[in-house]
Amino acid sequence: MLRLLAIPNDPVSAYLKKGEIKERYFNPGDLFDQVHLVTLAREDARPEEVQALAGRAELFIHPLGRVNPLSLPYFSRSIRGLAKEIGPDLIRAHNPWLAGTLAVRAGKSQGAPTLIYLHIDNDERRLFDPSLRFRLVRPLENYSLARADLVVCVSRFLAGYARRHGAGRVATIYNKVYLDQFARPRPQSLHSPLRILFVGRLDPQKAPEVIIRALAGPGGRLEAELTLIGDGGRRRELEDLAAKLGLKEQVRFIPSVPNQEIQRHYHRADVFAMATHYEGFCIPVLEAMASGLPVVACPTQPLPEILGSAGLIVEHSAPAFRRAFERLMHEPDLALSLGAAALKRARRLDGKIMEEKEVRLYREIISGRGTGPGAEQEGGEGPWVS
Repeated sequence: MLRLLAIPNDPVSAYLKKGEIKERYFNPGDLFDQVHLVTLAREDARPEEVQALAGRAELFIHPLGRVNPLSLPYFSRSIRGLAKEIGPDLIRAHNPWLAGTLAVRAGKSQGAPTLIYLHIDNDERRLFDPSLRFRLVRPLENYSLARADLVVCVSRFLAGYARRHGAGRVATIYNKVYLDQFARPRPQSLHSPLRILFVGRLDPQKAPEVIIRALAGPGGRLEAELTLIGDGGRRRELEDLAAKLGLKEQVRFIPSVPNQEIQRHYHRADVFAMATHYEGFCIPVLEAMASGLPVVACPTQPLPEILGSAGLIVEHSAPAFRRAFERLMHEPDLALSLGAAALKRARRLDGKIMEEKEVRLYREIISGRGTGPGAEQEGGEGPWVS
């Protein structure tokens, strides 16, 4: 019997609220018989509400309580005791701060290999948001990344960040987007007005105001409709901005869509747009590619890494995005060809391929064979990086 102990980045109830319950997210290939989620919350969702995250495994959820750097020693003892009861074959954490530190300490105490998943370059985050809390946790990054048996990055771009903080073994496996979910007949034309889609949190990082302002340039209002799917602290501000620019009828806000239904919104769109300040991966870009949509994105890494040549990379400004939208409107054949190229590239990054790589990686590290450096190709084909 194989057992996994995982420490998610957020309480499982947050995954449920955002509609982000993805099949086998914590149990690729149904490799494990038991999945134990230790969450940093006082209470959490019931296992039956989120069983899909563990696939066919028996799922247990252990709310540990709210942890902060000062209470870390106490919670470290608690999780070491829990790990002793569970006897995990692998421990997995989803950030290098509190979760990563707790995972490493538990792994060392039980002799279980520890993986830390990286989804963001926190050095870039600190440049954009120099608040004290992001600076205080830097020692935890250095501690956990240097001591993890393997650091799994969701893009090659993140490998440099991992190594700067002491990671010894690094692998790249892209976030999983399954093409079967997004398959549709190839579009033959664009809609009029143009349908533009943005999916992401409505916060300063994602900069959705750039996309909104692109519809109201000096040349007048663009003949386009914009749908923003996501919620966040800036929603009211962005609604007011759309109204102020005379775009209230052209901009639609949808706070949340369950993951199982999100493909419907990609299928009705003509173009996907993303103007983010920093990223570790950006799943919506790959979802748009899997739907055969042309993507207009800023040069923030790893967006160019994900897109390759299958999209339009423009500077991070409303005028640049507007010019790109106008170009696609005036050159519909270009839009359709970019969508076809995006789909072709997405096939190389299909979630099934990534899940198979993840299973192989898990088997190797559990058996003790995943301890040597090697070569990596795009998407983590290696799967090892020296």
